[in-house]
Amino acid sequence: MTYNLLVYDTKYGSTEIIARWISEEMKDIEVKKAQEIKSIKDYQFIIIGSPNYDDEPLKSISQFIEKFKEDLKEKKIAIFVVCNDLEEMEYKGKKVGGKYNLEILRNRLPTENIVLEEVFGGVLNAKILDDEDQDKVAKSFSGIGRVIKKEDLIFMPIMNKLDLGKCKEFAEKLNNL
Repeated sequence: MTYNLLVYDTKYGSTEIIARWISEEMKDIEVKKAQEIKSIKDYQFIIIGSPNYDDEPLKSISQFIEKFKEDLKEKKIAIFVVCNDLEEMEYKGKKVGGKYNLEILRNRLPTENIVLEEVFGGVLNAKILDDEDQDKVAKSFSGIGRVIKKEDLIFMPIMNKLDLGKCKEFAEKLNNL
């Protein structure tokens, strides 16, 4: 029986890279996308990772948490979110950012079982975003006073905040729990 399960989902690949990096440093772990999980009864430790979209975990992560809500009460849990805004800030009277998104994920889980949490940076490559996400990026720039047209996003540089060292530190902490 495998002791650890790292469950994640990804939209553009950053969360999958982080999940792989963590799993390469972990002992006794299975890594699966949220929709692949049929049961968590055989695991003692669940690590949940999700990117941030509109200050929400991906729908598949929310569905995983809801589906296994009772079982999660019996497990040790670690969580991580992937967000290019690592800290928490206020934007138009609303909290945003990685720490805020971590709080959203935490509040959906039995908080007394959460033993470790982290915010990781990802990659923002505007060239590969779908139309809806391109609209959101252009709108967010406009909201902070930097008007950018959706069609100009192809000229935006790739923002890469992936950090292998931080992933290794997180995995080391997990191994020591």
